[in-house]
Amino acid sequence: MQENEGWRIIFTGADDAFFNMAMDEALLLSCQNGSSPPVVRLYRWNQPAVSLGYAQSAHKAVDLKRCEERGIHLVRRITGGRAVLHEDEITYSLCARLDGSPRLGQSTLQTYEKISMALLESLRLLGVEGEWVKPLPKRDLLSHHPDLSKPCFASSSRYEITVRGKKLIGSAQRRFSLPSAKGRQHSVIQHGSIPTGKGKQSLAELLPGGLSAERMRRTLQCSATDLGQIVKRRVGPDEMISVLKAGFREVFATGMHDSEVSPEELQAAKLLMQEKYLRDEWNLLR
Repeated sequence: MQENEGWRIIFTGADDAFFNMAMDEALLLSCQNGSSPPVVRLYRWNQPAVSLGYAQSAHKAVDLKRCEERGIHLVRRITGGRAVLHEDEITYSLCARLDGSPRLGQSTLQTYEKISMALLESLRLLGVEGEWVKPLPKRDLLSHHPDLSKPCFASSSRYEITVRGKKLIGSAQRRFSLPSAKGRQHSVIQHGSIPTGKGKQSLAELLPGGLSAERMRRTLQCSATDLGQIVKRRVGPDEMISVLKAGFREVFATGMHDSEVSPEELQAAKLLMQEKYLRDEWNLLR
């Protein structure tokens, strides 16, 4: 399907970590095989969870025993980046075949920028003026190797969203190049975390024993924020979903329509959850 057929936007409600990551991948597969136009998914988490970047070592990123004791699920994403604690937040994902989606740009950074524009527009509708972190110069980008043992919200990467110097929205992207009958077929998935409140858990307390929880807590307080702190009120899920839909529609202007997960996508997500995301072989593979 091509971009001019209109994008889908879906709110799938609250689910656990394993289903949430499985559904993101199922929607990516749906775009890759041509059965779906680009799709924006919005969702929540029904209990606290930590998601790891694809290349992270689970044992170096979090204290696995402490997560288990607190009933905090651990899941590995198919995208890169660092550990994120998901609790009081709205999460977005965007999946698309790039061949028919010129609005997403030609490069990783162009896609980050376009999606950041939609997120910034959504924040403006809440009365929040954010900004994106500018990319490093090419010479610095080549020598920049982020510390994957640190939490995502301990620092800001290019095109992530900050408000008054503190990180608000962290995102991760991965692009795929697959063989097809017409040559290479390119696709992308990007998803990100939008904290609406503090939550009851602290990622600082889930770090491995060698890292100072108190020092990391201070770092997170200085470097990260959430919408509740910024607007001085509770931003409910319905309000957040509404402004995100409006922000993406404003920036991408694609005739984006409200949609639902198809039976085939739901079945694919359930299979991925059972065969991949619930398994230690995936979640603890490093």
